[in-house]
Amino acid sequence: MKFEDYYYKVYSMHTDWTDTMSLHVGFLPECDIFRGHFPGRPVCPGACNLQLIKDVAQRLTGHKLLVSAIRQCRFTALATPEACPEVDVQVDIIGRTEAGYSITARISDERQSYVEFKGDMTIV
Repeated sequence: MKFEDYYYKVYSMHTDWTDTMSLHVGFLPECDIFRGHFPGRPVCPGACNLQLIKDVAQRLTGHKLLVSAIRQCRFTALATPEACPEVDVQVDIIGRTEAGYSITARISDERQSYVEFKGDMTIV
């Protein structure tokens, strides 16, 4: 399933170097995921936000990736399409492995962080 233009929409993209990418995205509250998780009070599922991070990492690297190791994944605040309709997603490549990349990532807005991730992604 393609999450871009289904779960979120990209409003802007910025690449500082070959190892960093930031996207400003908006959640799409009409998405079926929000209707089912939870009806009347939708929240952003953690698995979907990890997919969002993976999507940005794939865009940055130009490779299809698989999350192969999670060293740290913190959901630091509840993300909802109402409370934080737009967020920034930053992905940094902090190293390369034989099979792919070690990355850190963060989903946040100007008020707070929602997800902090450290792990490895393997090229598929």
